[in-house]
Amino acid sequence: MSNPTPAPKNEREFGDPPLESGVADAPQGLTTIGGKGMYLTLFSQIGVMLLVATLGGALGGDWLDGKLGSRPFGLVFGFIGGFLVGSVGSAQLIRRVLATLDALESAEVARRQRARIDAERGRAK
Repeated sequence: MSNPTPAPKNEREFGDPPLESGVADAPQGLTTIGGKGMYLTLFSQIGVMLLVATLGGALGGDWLDGKLGSRPFGLVFGFIGGFLVGSVGSAQLIRRVLATLDALESAEVARRQRARIDAERGRAK
């Protein structure tokens, strides 16, 4: 069995990884809009929304079963209803976030176009 020889020190990768945007002063990471933290927050909100709505529907259905003596129909219908309510709420949340990201992307494209036009005008003078 042969051991591979390590790469020379000057060929090894050291230092910080390059930024995703390629722009040195553009912040990236958990605190930016469009960063990883935004997605973590979105997925957390979806999970909590589904959990609370489903649990609330199931508990409400179980309570209704206790009052009407119709076990387990209220529980099942409450569970399904709560899940549907949570799903609709999650879909609306996702639509709002996607619309916000589209608006931010459009604003960024417009800013870049203005900067390019301004740079071209500056060269033409």
